[in-house]
Amino acid sequence: MRRSFVMRKLVSLLALWLLAVSTLGAAPQLRTVRNQYFEVLGLDLRSVSYVSELSVFSAEIAQRYLKAEGMDFPQPILLSLRPEIHVDFEGDYRVGLGERNSVQLDVRWEDDMTLQRTCRALAEALLRQYSLFNYGRLAATNLRAWPVEALADEIYYGLRSAEFVEALERRRKSPLGSLQAIVARLQSEHAKAAGSVDSDAGYWLLTALKSSHLKRDTVVSLFQQATAGRDIEQALRTAIQPSGPTAEPVSAEDWFHARMADLLEQEYDVIDSMDTSREWLTTLANLQEPFALESGEKKLNLRSLWLHRADPAVQERVRARYEILLLRMARINPAYYNPARSLGVLFESILQETPSHLYLHHLTIYLSDWEDAKEMQAEIIKHL
Repeated sequence: MRRSFVMRKLVSLLALWLLAVSTLGAAPQLRTVRNQYFEVLGLDLRSVSYVSELSVFSAEIAQRYLKAEGMDFPQPILLSLRPEIHVDFEGDYRVGLGERNSVQLDVRWEDDMTLQRTCRALAEALLRQYSLFNYGRLAATNLRAWPVEALADEIYYGLRSAEFVEALERRRKSPLGSLQAIVARLQSEHAKAAGSVDSDAGYWLLTALKSSHLKRDTVVSLFQQATAGRDIEQALRTAIQPSGPTAEPVSAEDWFHARMADLLEQEYDVIDSMDTSREWLTTLANLQEPFALESGEKKLNLRSLWLHRADPAVQERVRARYEILLLRMARINPAYYNPARSLGVLFESILQETPSHLYLHHLTIYLSDWEDAKEMQAEIIKHL
């Protein structure tokens, strides 16, 4: 199993290396960053680090709907960032199913590749890997489109909350099609060209499921059934039936459009809860993955980070996290705004060659803001 993954990685590395030699005239330094779910390959360290951080965030969102043990993949998804000259597929990306429960994601990595379309690529790769690993090749081939759309949009809106408001306004002006058509579509039939990624039917279906009287376990089960390649219409019809002995049966179609009408009439708060902001900042400040430094592989924390600030691996990993932080600042709960801001200042001090005494000053402020925010949350919860 490990040998199969190594061979796939070597083939991708060789392809990227040959490309760079032919276009740049010299052997480049190939970049790779590995996390629990993806191994990202490319020619630009900043891009590789950024996509690696984005892939970790994407996997954390996916864990809301997928079983943790089901995401214990035998090997990470191999993700290659390919410049245009080395793209031999249509659309923004290609997800390939390899041997022994392996998935490979190739992304057209050019300046016009947007965050939204990158989220779509990561969502499909994660769900195909989950389906392949847990349900087999046939299930992965029959992956439904709606869970991919739902996961991709949750990732995207988790970083750019203002975009949700615009999507809501667009949907209010343009009603969705039938539920039957939404749940029947296969992801393989969904065009991945740049103009098609705005489809959000799956996101609204998942939102309708979560906002109904259904139990969380039922919502997760429906999501996983679709990930396993199944049409959920019958299972949904069974789940939504009222329990009273004299209650009239409800059709899935009527239920869906009634839920959508209700959802579109609501006013939305696009600020994260205190728990969500706290958990996300904890993850962002925790440098779990070892750094492949020039002096060897090391595990760092916020205190030891400054000592290795000049290392390119540190610079690019910090820059990637800083950019992810900036994307999501508008969504941070007010209780955690100060530690989010001071964490950003701390990252800036690594990127700007700040003297050690100033770095320690910024670190002290961040740790103080962090403790203050936790105490504030505890007080708010106590009074509520």
